[in-house]
Amino acid sequence: MTNEKIITHVELTVNPELIDAVLSNAIQTKDLILLEQGTEIFKLTRKKEDPNTLVIFAVYTSKELYEWHLEQEYVKSFFIFLDGKLKALPKATYLAEI
Repeated sequence: MTNEKIITHVELTVNPELIDAVLSNAIQTKDLILLEQGTEIFKLTRKKEDPNTLVIFAVYTSKELYEWHLEQEYVKSFFIFLDGKLKALPKATYLAEI
């Protein structure tokens, strides 16, 4: 078992006509994620030059807690909710702390 942090950067490019619904759902999901044990940082932002692109930066304290996070019903529901609402597949990057 490793305690290496999991750091993610995710971009979601949303169809413009659906941004309000996606943003509302994303905020509700974010509020639940922030309550999780192991969530060190969870920032939901949007690009200034493209407000239909949401950017999520998150830090989880361990791989085990990150995997637990992915199994939560509200996280799964959010990904199901996104189906058909994005212009492209989410772009996820895993980062390493220096």
